[in-house]
Amino acid sequence: MDDSRLVEHSNSSDSDTATVTVDPTVRGETTVDPKLLGKFGEHLYTARNAKNTLEAEILHNPTFGSWKFQVHGPGPDGGRPAVHDADEIDDRVAEYATRRDYPDHERLLEAYRDGLALWWVHCGTRDDVRTSPDVGVAGDRAQRIEVVPDADSESAIAQWCYLPLHRTRAFEGRLTARGNEPTTVEIGIRTVTADGDLETELTTQSVAVGTDWTTAAFDLECPQSAFDDPDALYAVTIRPEPGSNVVFDGISLLPDDHIARADPDVVSFLRDANLPLLRWPGGNFVSGYHWEDAVGPLEERPTKPNPAWAGLETNRFGTAEFMDFCEAVGCEPMICLNAGNGTAEEAANWVEYCNGDPEETEYGRLRAEHGHPEPYDVTYWEVGNEVYGPWQTTWTTPGGYADRFARFHEAMTAVDDDIEVLACGNRLTEWNEPLLAECADDLDWLTDHVLVGDPVSTDTDLEALYNAHMAFAEQVGREYETVAERMRAAGIDEPKLAITELQLFTTLADDERDGDDTLEWTDIPTNKTMTEAVYDATFLLEAIRSDGLIGMITHSGVGNHGAGLRKDRERVWTDPAYYVHREAFSMVGAHPVKTHLECGTYNTELPVGDHTGELFGAIEPATDVPQLDAVTVSHPDENRLVTCLVHRDATAGPTTVTLEVAGESSLESVTVSRIGADSMVAQNTREAPEAVAVETERCSVDGGTVTLDLEPFTVAFLESEYE
Repeated sequence: MDDSRLVEHSNSSDSDTATVTVDPTVRGETTVDPKLLGKFGEHLYTARNAKNTLEAEILHNPTFGSWKFQVHGPGPDGGRPAVHDADEIDDRVAEYATRRDYPDHERLLEAYRDGLALWWVHCGTRDDVRTSPDVGVAGDRAQRIEVVPDADSESAIAQWCYLPLHRTRAFEGRLTARGNEPTTVEIGIRTVTADGDLETELTTQSVAVGTDWTTAAFDLECPQSAFDDPDALYAVTIRPEPGSNVVFDGISLLPDDHIARADPDVVSFLRDANLPLLRWPGGNFVSGYHWEDAVGPLEERPTKPNPAWAGLETNRFGTAEFMDFCEAVGCEPMICLNAGNGTAEEAANWVEYCNGDPEETEYGRLRAEHGHPEPYDVTYWEVGNEVYGPWQTTWTTPGGYADRFARFHEAMTAVDDDIEVLACGNRLTEWNEPLLAECADDLDWLTDHVLVGDPVSTDTDLEALYNAHMAFAEQVGREYETVAERMRAAGIDEPKLAITELQLFTTLADDERDGDDTLEWTDIPTNKTMTEAVYDATFLLEAIRSDGLIGMITHSGVGNHGAGLRKDRERVWTDPAYYVHREAFSMVGAHPVKTHLECGTYNTELPVGDHTGELFGAIEPATDVPQLDAVTVSHPDENRLVTCLVHRDATAGPTTVTLEVAGESSLESVTVSRIGADSMVAQNTREAPEAVAVETERCSVDGGTVTLDLEPFTVAFLESEYE
């Protein structure tokens, strides 16, 4: 599609009015690809992305794993190693406890220093319960609990948690343990006091434990009288018999309405949005992830330190769980491979595990042994994540990546030559050049990440910051044309680019974080806010205008990471950006048509923030940026148009927009769905989950045209029938 032919802009002398003229007889060759509306999920533990968000697991450390407290900066070999300074660990635990609104971080620290896994605490008489680390089924950390013979009846260990009692009161559990002698262990759910002490016992069940490793199922059901307060804290308790000596390797607690271990609310929201594609499992995480750790029986999977972030990797959300999640949502899976400390052989084995014949291939047989004889048929495989950066485990040089990609591609396609392989790219450096010189014949896709943000203080002009971000998609579009030219010069006739991570990273400046001034996180335009919704819409429209060059966007992220879904205290709600992705699905499969936009313009200031020259790119100054962004697509078989309008000028007032059809055609009916707010920082919260939502109305048509007011901080989708 020729941008100058199908999407045109002219300046209006009146910035308060705009006209959008659509000619459905002039269509682009491409259609809107559903892959432009994908999402990305990563194994972030403290941010609870895949862990405790996609997963329905109630407990925060279900495997009694050894918690990793990461340093803030990368080591020379890449990744972020662990913190071992005691004072720093104390500070981190206090920060975690505050974030989760737990009663007393000192109790967590006291238990941690006593050899109890982080997030578990002593209850009852502390001296009655002796704790130490031990060795689990997979050779990882387990938890030994020795109870003195005359122990107090309340002596136990417990983990504070929140429960989804608004949905269900029944829970399914599994306990893996062994004792020095056969014994029983009582598992329960209790209410807790404001100080975190055990209170009313809501439900309990005894589980038999033998001298060999035993995995036993149990069920717990809270009574109807249990108080359903979204702020109420509960505790899951483990109480061995007095005089017993038991090693616990894991305990899992899922609500009984889970969907293949996934949170049913998360599944429902993504299904309602028609999510087409989900990228997984990273992110920085994947550069140290070994997929074979996370297949097969849950109890045999080792818990390891998260290779990129603070926390654990329990490996309980692995390939099978991800595929089950995608099936439940109805989306296509996309796997990002470990091209950090992983090998080409390991990647090829993963392809075979997912796609191999269950009788003719080694890893296809292994998949069948694990309960899924039919191949998963995964098409999209991305070779590495940001391996140009030292924040990645085993990062590399441009030539080093070309070598890695060639080896990975050869090994993977030898297993399945129908897959599409995405190469890790970078639009702003010379990173791509060895790849294009040496591997052009094997390049299906080149990826890029668009992650920009700026430290914000009380001196920051937030409107200027906002407007600069809203002009950025067009800058990135020009940068992608340069990349495409180099790809064509390398012999790639139809270059395809994928934005596999996209989000705002606006942050508080250090002095604001230190509390020396007055700004809070809620004062700035983060990815939780309406700003991200508008920002995402500008990139979607730029991708549609690219005539298929930008063929995929997996937006960051799907839960508690970037803009998508939020989950806290077992309640799930949506960020404003969620609605843009949901409503934009109405454009999928349609052809872009000629659209003329007449509106006012604005200019942006000199480069924003401190990001000039950084890997993900500075936002450059821009002139004559249209106040509105617009694209119209046509479903010709239905005589139906969908126009997306974006008001991206924070300094302007409402704009009166007239939508008309060129030539002899005229509009017959128009329905407008708006996602908007009165502020760039408006966001949804657990207390107000629909503060920003979709408002839909039927517009009156007058003389074949429609007029509506479009406020700043608004994305609108107009569905029109015409004759």
